[in-house]
Amino acid sequence: MVVVTDLVIDDENVEKFWAHGLTPEQVLSVLASPFTVIRNRKRRRASLLLIGRDEHGQCLAVPLERTAQAGTWRPVTAWPCKPGEWLGLP
Repeated sequence: MVVVTDLVIDDENVEKFWAHGLTPEQVLSVLASPFTVIRNRKRRRASLLLIGRDEHGQCLAVPLERTAQAGTWRPVTAWPCKPGEWLGLP
């Protein structure tokens, strides 16, 4: 089981959030609601994909990279869920 308790946000991923019309606050808010973590597609930079809803109920997909700290992950980017990604929501 994958445990995600915190996300590390930096300038690089903030720029990628903005490119998809999202803010760091929206991405972080996904952790406050039920979410699911699934294996990301093969040959992607991030091995896992977190899928959940932000504080406004919008579904977000957040590819995650492992950090040295247990439970803390680094989002590579984030985007509003595509139709097939909704299926992963609890």
